[in-house]
Amino acid sequence: MIGWRSRRWEVLWLVSAMALIAFVVFPLIFMVSTSFKPPEEQLLAPPTILPVNPTLDNYQSALGQETFFRYLANSIMVTVATTILSISIGAFATFGFTRLRFSGRRTLLVLVVLGQLVPLAAIAVPLYQMANGLGLIDYLPALVLAYLAMSLPVTVWMLRSYMRNIPRELEEAAIVDGCTELGAFWRIVLPLSAPGIAATASYVFFLVWQEFLFVLIFTTRPENRTLPVGILDFVGQFETNWGNLMAASMLMAIPAMLAFVIIQRRLIAGLTEGSVKS
Repeated sequence: MIGWRSRRWEVLWLVSAMALIAFVVFPLIFMVSTSFKPPEEQLLAPPTILPVNPTLDNYQSALGQETFFRYLANSIMVTVATTILSISIGAFATFGFTRLRFSGRRTLLVLVVLGQLVPLAAIAVPLYQMANGLGLIDYLPALVLAYLAMSLPVTVWMLRSYMRNIPRELEEAAIVDGCTELGAFWRIVLPLSAPGIAATASYVFFLVWQEFLFVLIFTTRPENRTLPVGILDFVGQFETNWGNLMAASMLMAIPAMLAFVIIQRRLIAGLTEGSVKS
């Protein structure tokens, strides 16, 4: 009886996992398939899973857009700048939270946690007013600052789970050997936090790369937009070119996939260590 119950739960977990995988993977399969379909196959009823007459015309059309590579360059610049700044500022802030003792430390940490719970739409208006006051509206630095406000709370919170578990004796030994506190942070804490930094950096990268709302609010000129908003050029008032839209979406996903492949080992190690330590 116990063996039957155990098998029943195993079957239930397996079916649930397969359903979840299908729910996640099917939209991706549909996007890839549609990107290779000619116009006459895109709106067939019932739709076909695989294209009958695959074509690369949709990709050629997407890459042929004059503004596509401009959107791509803007996305890369904004995402890379935000990731570097968020990790740099977040690492120093996290070191202060985990190593320094000062009045109001717990209150500030609680505010950081609350910063993760605030919806983006709630901070969009105050951030817009600040950027407008600084004369940064319709400039890429405005997006970087907005994304820093969005990503720094989660950066600090994720890095904190790694730095607080690094033994202080290692830093004290380095200081005894002649290092300053900053030197101990640079030579001891940061290298030991490398898996956590990789996991956090990848999260910030993916978060910023696909962000849509702030780009729509902070930019008005097409040349200053990033890919998530730029691919809306394929959505017309009376019709949508689904093949071109899916092809542009696939091209947009390639940099994120490449980034994941490059850092997947450190990402998995960072997520595993962080979950175990937490």
